[in-house]
Amino acid sequence: MEQLGIRAGLVAIGGLALAGASIIGISDNPPGIGLTYGAILCLIAAAVWRWRRPRSFLLLFAFSVVAFGVFVVAHNLFYGIGKSVDEAWIELLMEGLHVGAFLIAVLICPAGALVGLVGWIATVIRSWRKPDVPTG
Repeated sequence: MEQLGIRAGLVAIGGLALAGASIIGISDNPPGIGLTYGAILCLIAAAVWRWRRPRSFLLLFAFSVVAFGVFVVAHNLFYGIGKSVDEAWIELLMEGLHVGAFLIAVLICPAGALVGLVGWIATVIRSWRKPDVPTG
């Protein structure tokens, strides 16, 4: 039950930070951008809170790094397609896709990589510790 409380707390903090960021804005506003990153970090941490294996966190880190590159390329590809077509609906679709890919690459992938790296380090250190054995 304690795990649920911690996860719910992380989700609540993330939601409040996201609401605060949307109120003050994130366009050229460092506090708003910081709140957004903090919110995403809390939401990702809540999602992986019960993970205990270093391999899981290492995979999160690796996938986040690879996804960053994929979404940067997708952003540029969608932007280029949107600028080169004459159909309004395709241009509108590409606009939405390139903005979505940009936001994923800039906001979600770095946060996932950070949570994966810190979680991996923490679980490796935890696995090195040996439990105290009573000597009688």
